[in-house]
Order: sequence, then structure tokens, then C-alpha cells
Amino acid sequence: MLFLHGIAQSRQSWHGVLDGRLVQDHRLVALDLRGHGDSDKPEGDAPYVDGAHFAGDLSAVIGQLGLQKPVVVAWSYGGVVAGDYLRHRGDSELGGLFFVAASVRTGKPARALFGPGMMSNARGLLSEDPAIYEATARAFIEACSVQRLDASRAEEALRAMLRVPPHVRRALLSRVEDYSVELARCSRPVATLHGELDQVVLPAMSSEVVLACAREGRGTWLPGVGHLPFLEATAEFEAALAAFVKATRD
Repeated sequence: MLFLHGIAQSRQSWHGVLDGRLVQDHRLVALDLRGHGDSDKPEGDAPYVDGAHFAGDLSAVIGQLGLQKPVVVAWSYGGVVAGDYLRHRGDSELGGLFFVAASVRTGKPARALFGPGMMSNARGLLSEDPAIYEATARAFIEACSVQRLDASRAEEALRAMLRVPPHVRRALLSRVEDYSVELARCSRPVATLHGELDQVVLPAMSSEVVLACAREGRGTWLPGVGHLPFLEATAEFEAALAAFVKATRD
């Protein structure tokens, strides 16, 4: 399984999953997307608005680590990166796609698919003022879950956000993308998992876009859960992902 984190986060978002029950039967790989975490943060907009770069990054990880038909687990903005891969590299090297509250449409045409947790914080997430950005980052993290996160996890998420430079955030949030065509063409199994109370990426993103476009798709909806199902409902997340991976191998 190849795990893709969301905007202004890092591979550390998944550390609870990477140390959990799935590791007993599966090889789990998580990376820092370009501009995030320990990955390089090249200057300018082009390295982030041209999806061919993200597709190339994923292809390099798959090739260099010798991953065999990995299932891509894409959370939030990770859905954009998965869409970039489908657009530029196709699906022949993948085992399947598991979208976790993932965005596969972005920009003004997709505003109706994002909730107040995203829309009310978008301007602050673009700020070059450190104080404004930190305050907005805290508000955004709080909006991601229905119940307040454990303080250590919230601070970890904040530290990840503070490592992402303004030019990276600006470029990523400027993209206008729609991966409906790529999903319709995808021949690999597709699944979604979405919290019913998600106020960042609305559940309609999964039901009205991903599942409506995918040839072979299944959806899981978690009541009482927001934008962080792998933290808010870990057991249910692990069970759904394990069942999906098993189905792709049968």
C-alpha cells in the first residue's frame, strides 16, 4: 500500500496506521509529497501546478522500492496526486485506488464540494504572514475532526503545516483540476471511504464524483466521523482498507 497525505501535511499523518494491524499482512509505504515534510521544496509554481511532476514522483517511488501493483491510499489532496498519476502514467502499475475523503476536483468550479472547514480557512492558508498562517492552521486542524484531536496529534499536524512554504501552498491551492475522465478510464478497482460529517471535503466528492465516474467502485460511509477517518475511526478504516486490498487480489 502506498499512502499519500493531504495538503500541508506529511507522511507522519499515517504513523498510527503504519504501526497498526495492517503491517502484519501488508507492505506499507508512505512518502512526503514534494514541498512537504522532508522532501525538497523547489522554488516557483511550476513544480507544483504541473501534475506531471507529482506523477513522476510516485512513479519513481514505485520503481525504486520495487512495489508490485500497490494500492494507492489517497487522503484529501492526495486524491489530486493520484489523479495526476492516472493522467500521466495510467493505471497499469497499480493494484487499485482507495480514496479517503479525497479531492478529485479542485478550484472555483468545485467549490460546492468543499465545506466550511476548507472554505473559511482558504485565505489564511495562503498567507505569508507567519502569525496569520499559524492561527489558520490551528483552525483548519480543529475543523478536520468531529471530536477534538489528542493534543500531541494536533501539535504534530501543526508542525507539519508550518514546514510548508507559502509558495507551495499558493501553487497547490491555485490548481483547477477535474479527474473525472481519468477515473472513468481507470480499469483498476476503486473505493472511497468518507466520514459523513466531513466539513473539509464534503461526502459528495466521493458519492457524486468518484463513485459516479469509476467503472468499478465501492463506498464506505462512517457516521460521526469527519475528515480524519484513519484517526477518528481507525478500526473501521483498517478493516475497510484490508477488505479492499483483499478484493483486488482475489
